[in-house]
Amino acid sequence: MLLDYAHLNLDDAGNPRSERYHDIYYSGNGFAETEHTYINGNHLHERFARCTGNITIGEIGYGTGLNLIHTAETFLHDAPPSARLHYLSFERHPIAANDLARLWQNWPQPTLRAAILAQNPHNHAGHHLLIIHPRIHLHLILGDIRDTLPPLRARVDAWYLDGFAPAKNPDCWTPALMQEIARHSAPGATIATFSAAATVRDALSQAGFTPEKIPGYGAKRDMLTATLTTLPAPRPHWNNQPAAADGPVAIIGAGIAGSTTARALAESGRRVTLYHSDAHPAASHVPLAVPYLNPDSEDSPDRPYQLATWHHAMRALHTYPRNIYNPCGVTNHAENPREARRQQALLNAQLLNADEISGDATDLTYPRGGVIHLPTLLATLADHPNIRRENTTITSLAALDDYAAIIHCCGWQQTLNPATALRDTIRPLRGQGSTYYSDRVPPGVYCGERTLIPDDDSIYSGAGFDPEDTDLTPRDSDDAKNLAAILQHLPGAQTRLRGHFVGIRGASRDHMPLVGAIGDTASVLREYAALRRDAHKTIMRDIAHHPRQYMHQGLGSKGCTYAWLNADILTAIINATPIPLPAPQLERINPTRYLIRALKHGQI
Repeated sequence: MLLDYAHLNLDDAGNPRSERYHDIYYSGNGFAETEHTYINGNHLHERFARCTGNITIGEIGYGTGLNLIHTAETFLHDAPPSARLHYLSFERHPIAANDLARLWQNWPQPTLRAAILAQNPHNHAGHHLLIIHPRIHLHLILGDIRDTLPPLRARVDAWYLDGFAPAKNPDCWTPALMQEIARHSAPGATIATFSAAATVRDALSQAGFTPEKIPGYGAKRDMLTATLTTLPAPRPHWNNQPAAADGPVAIIGAGIAGSTTARALAESGRRVTLYHSDAHPAASHVPLAVPYLNPDSEDSPDRPYQLATWHHAMRALHTYPRNIYNPCGVTNHAENPREARRQQALLNAQLLNADEISGDATDLTYPRGGVIHLPTLLATLADHPNIRRENTTITSLAALDDYAAIIHCCGWQQTLNPATALRDTIRPLRGQGSTYYSDRVPPGVYCGERTLIPDDDSIYSGAGFDPEDTDLTPRDSDDAKNLAAILQHLPGAQTRLRGHFVGIRGASRDHMPLVGAIGDTASVLREYAALRRDAHKTIMRDIAHHPRQYMHQGLGSKGCTYAWLNADILTAIINATPIPLPAPQLERINPTRYLIRALKHGQI
């Protein structure tokens, strides 16, 4: 879904003003106003200085990003090197990138500003994680806050209530919203806001905060601060997942799932051992790969996740040099009328901006897509001082007793999964790709009967889909099919076989990955047994999980699209930091969904 951009102009004093809300974003020296109202109002100089782990700030009203820039600058100056900042900011009408760049011309922190603009999510609704500094994550959450805050999975330490004035934008100041702010707050969380309205003070009090009126900035006489003194009751659910204790993490499997997860954890400060086995090669060790976007044509429950992973993968991949990622574009060719209708439905849905999608129902092109050189990418991901790569076959989890967490990234292989009921949720899917020297090479990736990937003077064609097939022996028949796909697209091309690759993908039964803590089957049976009698019954209970056990598997052919966001989601779960995916979408990838589903169908 595309949101309406903000419409702004400059008032007589040069301050940016919203035409929609008839209010200013800031007045005069905006940085001094932020310092007084939000930094000092939440005592952040002192809190940053003594922070050695993670601290989370929530902001209602991203606006121009001024509060973020000043907070990040303050954090980098005051906080020790081990501290990390998670900045959550909500915005319904984002400012267009060119307008932001113009406003930011003389602002501080040029490196941060460049990182934000490079990863700008523009006007795409949803949760967007921008890694703008090795120690600063910006969670930009676009849409109506009444819809986006309730499903958030986060505990905020300090809040900036900086929506437009209550009289101009009442939706950001309701008692119901203050209740949600309290529910998403850590014990002792603080709030600061420029507003001193009695309605705001009363709403904070009703939500469990103790408000205090203090002097405001400049000509403004008063403002409010508040501290959470009455915690709301927690909301149990099978989707609630445990964090891991402090300590090192073991990852079994060094394909795209394991490598992206290792990198995300390492950058969060965790020490990681990445276990790889030559006896069980990862399917994602293929020489070339493509981050596919093939979302559901209808507004399905899975489509928000499909789009979120694509945007996150693009943000990640476009930071790499051309020898790792070549954004040459990806064209999806409709092989039949049914596929053409599906692609036309995607165009009609207007899910992407004009610079993100082009073409027609027959040939739909994603210009930001391209070619990943996977061996180089995987080596780069593992090249971090907090990552140790170990070439060994893990045959028993007892060998990993010293780790705070164990993450299963084993593709289709699940013999080590402690939840035996989950072992048949992922099936092997054999694929063989073939590389041919060719006198004609497509300029970009072409997805038809096979995916054709340009590689200098060669074309990589593949791969087939052979369910329940784990044979790694190359087959001449597969090479022939891959060659036929090349010649169908490039008739008369002169080709010669250069090599081939066989991989076994791990594909989930419902085509969505399994990411998160591994639920205990006995606990699910006990807490949700009533679903056997009534599959529509509402039950809200927490469940137990296998201690220290997590998974990131079942990505199928979408590994290079899904893995990036999945890795950051899993890192957030393990570290108890904000999860960059709303709760309903998190349920769609939580491994426990299969246990709940099996209960409803009477299968366990």
